[in-house]
Amino acid sequence: MATAGKVIKCKAAVAWEAGKPLSIEEVEVAPPQAMEVRVKILYTALCHTDVYFWEAKGQTPVFPRILGHEAGGIVESVGEGVTELAPGDHVLPVFTGECKECAHCKSEESNMCDLLRINVDRGVMIGDGKVPLTINGQPIFHFVGTFTFTSTPSFMSL
Repeated sequence: MATAGKVIKCKAAVAWEAGKPLSIEEVEVAPPQAMEVRVKILYTALCHTDVYFWEAKGQTPVFPRILGHEAGGIVESVGEGVTELAPGDHVLPVFTGECKECAHCKSEESNMCDLLRINVDRGVMIGDGKVPLTINGQPIFHFVGTFTFTSTPSFMSL
């Protein structure tokens, strides 16, 4: 696609503070890095988990942040090393990836990868520890590896 390897802009619902109304902002989204996929979000949903972390009940809040972890979309571009997905593929972003090497990934009973285990306080990408989202240069954190409350892209770590 014409945007592969480039920073793109989109609209996103940003949570600047715990419990405060979401604000629709223009966000810059970096191209996917190694083992990451940038997804054009077509459909997203609000889950009670998003609300719980938006309200910052019982956890260390990470803000500003773009919530959302239940969505459907189309792969927009892929980072280096991604071989199982290609631009144009229809996907459902999920909040936990699979390394395919650990005991959990090889198990038929669990998909809770040891390497890519859910971390609600991380807010950055696993591969490089960076944030692919900014507003006027300010980092905007994600939620459990995704940020689907956007008009165009989200990321998935593979």
